[in-house]
Amino acid sequence: LVRHELGISDREHFILMHDASILNLWDIDQEYYQVRNHLLSHGILLTYENKYVIADEVAVQIRKAFGIEMKDGPFLRLLSSLTNEDLATALTYNQLTASGTKDVKVERLLHSLIPPSDILDLFNLEVLRELCRRKNIQHLGTKGVIIDNIIGFFDGDKDLQVNQIEEPATPSLPEPEVREMDPELYSKLLMNLTVQQLYDILSNGSFMTSGSKEDKVKRILSTYWSERTVFNQLRKEDLSQLCRKFALPVSGSKQELVDRILEYIPSAPVSDLHVASGIDPIKDLSPRKESDQLHGNVRPSAELPEHYNEINAILPNLDHNEKIILAILKSSKSLNEVDLQRVAIKYGISWFLFKAHMALIMDKLKQANKTYIQIKSAQDNNIYQWDANGDRDNHMLEKKSARDIIDALRHGVVPRNNLDLVAVGQQAARSHLSEILMEINPHKSHFKFIRGPYGSGKTFLCSWLKNFALNHDFAVSLMNISHDQPLSDLPVFFAGMVNGLRTPEKTNASALVDILESWLLNIRNKLERIDGLNPDKAQDQQELNRIVKKSIEIELANLNDIEPGFPQALRSFYEGKVSGNTELVTEAVSWITGSKALSFQALKDIGVKGYLEANNVFPRMRALLKIIMGSGYRGLLLLVDELELVRRFPHARQREQALETLRLLIDESGRNALPGSLIIFTGTDEFFEDERNGLKSYEALSERVMTPVTQEDFVSMRQPIISLESLDRERLAKVILKVRELYGIAYNCDACQFADDDS
Repeated sequence: LVRHELGISDREHFILMHDASILNLWDIDQEYYQVRNHLLSHGILLTYENKYVIADEVAVQIRKAFGIEMKDGPFLRLLSSLTNEDLATALTYNQLTASGTKDVKVERLLHSLIPPSDILDLFNLEVLRELCRRKNIQHLGTKGVIIDNIIGFFDGDKDLQVNQIEEPATPSLPEPEVREMDPELYSKLLMNLTVQQLYDILSNGSFMTSGSKEDKVKRILSTYWSERTVFNQLRKEDLSQLCRKFALPVSGSKQELVDRILEYIPSAPVSDLHVASGIDPIKDLSPRKESDQLHGNVRPSAELPEHYNEINAILPNLDHNEKIILAILKSSKSLNEVDLQRVAIKYGISWFLFKAHMALIMDKLKQANKTYIQIKSAQDNNIYQWDANGDRDNHMLEKKSARDIIDALRHGVVPRNNLDLVAVGQQAARSHLSEILMEINPHKSHFKFIRGPYGSGKTFLCSWLKNFALNHDFAVSLMNISHDQPLSDLPVFFAGMVNGLRTPEKTNASALVDILESWLLNIRNKLERIDGLNPDKAQDQQELNRIVKKSIEIELANLNDIEPGFPQALRSFYEGKVSGNTELVTEAVSWITGSKALSFQALKDIGVKGYLEANNVFPRMRALLKIIMGSGYRGLLLLVDELELVRRFPHARQREQALETLRLLIDESGRNALPGSLIIFTGTDEFFEDERNGLKSYEALSERVMTPVTQEDFVSMRQPIISLESLDRERLAKVILKVRELYGIAYNCDACQFADDDS
């Protein structure tokens, strides 16, 4: 906060913090020794002859952390190479005294702690090139490249070597590497990397690493590196994350991931791709327009869009802004969030929570039995598509549903929707699970195990329950236990739960951001109704923003007792949405998810300390459940499939930790400590009966869920474990007859002519 308000750098802040008048406020003996011992134990701080020392490479990293681009000696020589007029220009621009001799001016700039790149950036390109010619510095390239060359030249003491060489060789840039991608697409991909990842790429090439995200991307674009060289600087985990954003496969070697990215061809035009940072380096809204839109100062377009009257006639209950959005969507067939922002500016719509507003429209359409909007998602990026068949009759819906089921069965997978049409048996289990799901509320949680051999229908039952939950306004998260998604690591388990989060409106990618936006929009809409404010009126907009923020503070105060860091992350999320700072929004969401890839600077920007640890997982789950229910959903259904893979974990400690996580989950749920949730676990009979590697190997868990006495002719659904049986001949015959019936509906034919009852 101090740095932001005073406009000072990390280096200046560090110096102020060690002033004698401030030092005694925080320099506590115990804290000093704790930090010192920590640094010594990690080999960062070393001892030599009763002194503490650091390695040269650590010193370099410390300089980078504080944004120190040059040592004082080289910086002094660089300033001395400037003319008197140039020094006066730099001093005047930074509101420093410009009088005095050249040496006085140089000393004044040196002690002002202004970064060298900021000073050089004040001069035009020709002035910088003239300096390069005088000192035999490479002067080809963009202004940013030339500034980097000058700083590197003096910081590397090359200016001291020039006088020792009679005929200095003209430095030359390496040959540019061949690039393979469309420049616009390449820029978009780089903008989807995090600030830390861009920093790592630049530092690997000894390029300047300071500046905003856009500066870093421009600097990478201006290097001689090819796209392949740039992406090879990233870790495999970073490449997988980038692939996931663009719906590319994430399996394979690092080189396969690089090839996949280089061969990526977007399904939509490049200019329509949503950039994770929210800033389009090719075509973007100006800050003035964005600010005007947020504060209601844009004059709405006088003309209504095409199809507005048609939408108004079909859906009169929608408000004016929603009708405009639907009319534009029908004309353009698809809109992403950048498009929605442009529409909002053009028509004076005071939206900035676009996902939440679109979810509200979809809910209203659902109530009117219309399905005009379909969402196509890649991670947090939503593309809203117009479905011309949104008002088709029941016959058409039945035909499409039947064909979807037939196609899924052809591929050997469980159909995604309309499972009631092919469900046979398991009536008692379905009835009981739907009953306990509807019982959960803000004070009630529940858990259940489903066991059965392969082919008994565990996955089918979970898919059916998932569809049931989505149709009844629950959020759902489906997780498959694997080596990449083990139960043994609670923070990883939580991240998997968030990544698998789905809502009735968004069923093909994580809906976390959508839920957070809906939570904010619900608060905003409530206050609009209470205070009678109109967000489209400029005089009401500022007042509404003020009372919304105050109300959010109250809501967050309630969460503070659940998970202290969560409220601050939500506050940063909201502030980022209001101000258009999408990088802050992305960082806040990453922290909520449990990401450990955030830099220390990102943590400071959010206002939180540390990362998600195992002992904070359940408090964060409770906070997330509160947000889900505050967003208008009835609760969360969490489905944990494939428990039998725990038996295959190679290390006994990992298996034991996974089973301990299971115990903690059922204990928390059993005592209603995860209110608003139903957790379903599935596993084979072997998992439940294996006394060496399965559930019975962990007595603390088996005693809680295993029924000590069983009666073969009596099954109680109220027990912790529901047992399923494989399909017998009679039930399998019923399935086949249902499939035949669906085939006839799907292809409008008499299926009996292809397969009679006997066959």
